[in-house]
Amino acid sequence: MSTLNSILNSSLSSLRADQLALSLAANNIANAQTPGYTRQRLVTAPAVLNEAFPSIGTGVDVVRVQALRDQMVETRLREETSAKSGGDTLTKTLSDIEVLFNDTDATSPGLLQAVTNFFNSFQTLSQDPASMNFREEVKTNAQALIDTLHSRNSDLKALQHRVDQAIAPQVDQLNQLTSQIAAVSAEIKRQEIDGHAANDLRDRRGELVKQLSGIVAVHELESDGDYQLTTKDNRLLVFNGVQRQLAASDVTSSIGEGSLKANLDLRDNYIPKYLNALDQVAYELTQQVNSAHAAGYDLDGTTGNNFFASLSSSSDASRLIGLSSSVVADTRNIAASSQSTGNDNQVAMQIGNLLTSPVFTGGSITDQYRSLIFTVGSDLSNSRSDLNEHESMVSQLENRRQASSGVSVDEETASILQFQRSYQASARLIQMVDELLQTTLGIIGA
Repeated sequence: MSTLNSILNSSLSSLRADQLALSLAANNIANAQTPGYTRQRLVTAPAVLNEAFPSIGTGVDVVRVQALRDQMVETRLREETSAKSGGDTLTKTLSDIEVLFNDTDATSPGLLQAVTNFFNSFQTLSQDPASMNFREEVKTNAQALIDTLHSRNSDLKALQHRVDQAIAPQVDQLNQLTSQIAAVSAEIKRQEIDGHAANDLRDRRGELVKQLSGIVAVHELESDGDYQLTTKDNRLLVFNGVQRQLAASDVTSSIGEGSLKANLDLRDNYIPKYLNALDQVAYELTQQVNSAHAAGYDLDGTTGNNFFASLSSSSDASRLIGLSSSVVADTRNIAASSQSTGNDNQVAMQIGNLLTSPVFTGGSITDQYRSLIFTVGSDLSNSRSDLNEHESMVSQLENRRQASSGVSVDEETASILQFQRSYQASARLIQMVDELLQTTLGIIGA
């Protein structure tokens, strides 16, 4: 009888294990398309030995439900997600900036064309310094150049403002995510007190952390039931169920990879760099033209007048540049001659030749501006290259995660058939034991 009972108990334990395994397989299939879900499997072990017959087991024990999570892959995927998100944000805005300076030759409309037209109009004036039409053309082209510089300055500052305005909502989203992560972490700790892993909650937290990683790179540390989440510069975000909120004023570009860092870098580094270069172009243009113009004579024999309004420094020069009051008042005040009698065209030629003269930082005025265009293009090229690399890594890591932690419906279907056969075999054993018991009881009662 004891042997029959042992068979019965073993079969019953197998039934229970198969039922749980079937339930897990069904749950896996149901969540095959759920973002962040980790495939689960039943971990079993032989039950304690039969003391009467140590060589014969007593069935199967369910040890735990295991989530097939590769923590190394998860960590690398988070890191690459942060880098990819930051690269995407950086590349998109740098592409917008490149469009602003998309005039790399003299035939394209834009600042380079405006610079060329301005200096060429002085060359035209040198052909007939007394021509009022040519003088008006100089003034018109000068104003077009000024307007273009103002426009580039305004466009860059508008982009800088747009980026700045995106930072506070990103910090708000960061705080919302860390609040949810803290709540889930508290629930995980509560549910795992009895030693059973809260796998679904851990998947939920993992997905929230992945979303957070798109904003800022984070580091997870879990030890002895305590959970800690920090930024790469060691700012504490979550400790167990407690969240620490960040303010927009707290964050700097040292916070780590992600779209937030990219926007901080754009606002504080990239765009100011381009503005400074543009300001330098406007400032040196003003200084060189004014130096030649002030030494020349206008149609009335007056000297010492500037062509552009004076600038004390390069700071914000691309916004402040403008015509001098004397040129605004009358184009007769444009100096074209090196003599008070106005009999030559030397000053007009000197100013016109500034287009190609290597008297500006880095060479001519066109060289200086092309250097700015090259810097923007180089930054964009590097950003695109980095983005492509991180996109490739994310794709590879997602494939690795799918292979180790994702759900294959075909595999789960095969497992269901396996568990079904095992369940049927255990049920048949129970039926057989029942028949044997009935036979045995019949013999005893006879």
